[in-house]
Amino acid sequence: MNSKAELSIGAIPADNIAATEEDSEEQRNFRHRYAQELVKKRQPGVDNYYGADELLEERKKVNQQQMTTPGRKGETIKQEEIDKEMVRRRSTR
Repeated sequence: MNSKAELSIGAIPADNIAATEEDSEEQRNFRHRYAQELVKKRQPGVDNYYGADELLEERKKVNQQQMTTPGRKGETIKQEEIDKEMVRRRSTR
């Protein structure tokens, strides 16, 4: 799974989920799986959905976890991927 073409997820360009150079293979796999999960999160006003903003709720959970256990790489990766997903959604509107 080294090429960017292999890293792409459906409609998400590989650049949006590409890991940084210092990420280990395990971190790249985690980043890839988490990006897939974020694509499934729903937001109000999109596709006639008017429920809770699941992406915002995910960010709140990650922020709470980060306060509880600061310095963990997983939460940092999650924050980066949430940011990328929000930018991706804004640019596709």
